[in-house]
Amino acid sequence: MKLKNTKAKKSKLEWDYQPPKINGGKQTIDDMSLVAGMYENYEVTKTGNLVGILEVSGINLDLLNDNEQQDVFSDYGAFLMSTLGEGVDDSLQFIEPTIPVNMTEWLNGLKRKYLDLKNNHPEEKFKIQLIASYLDHFTTVQNSKNMTTKQHLLTVKVPIKDKTMESLDLAVNNLDEKINQVKRDLENSLSDFDLTAKVLSSQEVQEILKNLINFKG
Repeated sequence: MKLKNTKAKKSKLEWDYQPPKINGGKQTIDDMSLVAGMYENYEVTKTGNLVGILEVSGINLDLLNDNEQQDVFSDYGAFLMSTLGEGVDDSLQFIEPTIPVNMTEWLNGLKRKYLDLKNNHPEEKFKIQLIASYLDHFTTVQNSKNMTTKQHLLTVKVPIKDKTMESLDLAVNNLDEKINQVKRDLENSLSDFDLTAKVLSSQEVQEILKNLINFKG
């Protein structure tokens, strides 16, 4: 279900929710899910929270020496203390799902190179055939979703005060401010290691939810 911003500002949001008991796998995904729907770029949960997701680039610790690795942990600890330290009544959730490797951009580059050679240098038959074989092989690999990687996600939430659209719109503004502040704090804390964070769009969040259920489905 996708929630839409309408003129019916007085309409109520139903999020009263009691987690169902496990019933031999007979529940539907909607029954088991905490997500009531999407609003703007965020998830509305059945427990009355608005949740946004940041995708964070990884740091390859294997490429760092012992001192550099210690600096990573120290800087990350400083981020946690500043965000969730003493006196802060808040929580963040870190998720590392397995996802298929997305080679679309790389494959598109190969396609452009293939077409350029075929149209402008048709005499280079061996090179054209080689690129065509790469395209065929790696397109099959991507479509089969057999090549996977880890995705680094950080979820940020704010409460929706009551069941009105006004409160939902206010929560969107609060979460916009909060998630961008967390993004800045995280990037600044680990700036020495070129870490970046991206606020995911509604479409990207829905793709993550799909992958969490079954990325091959």
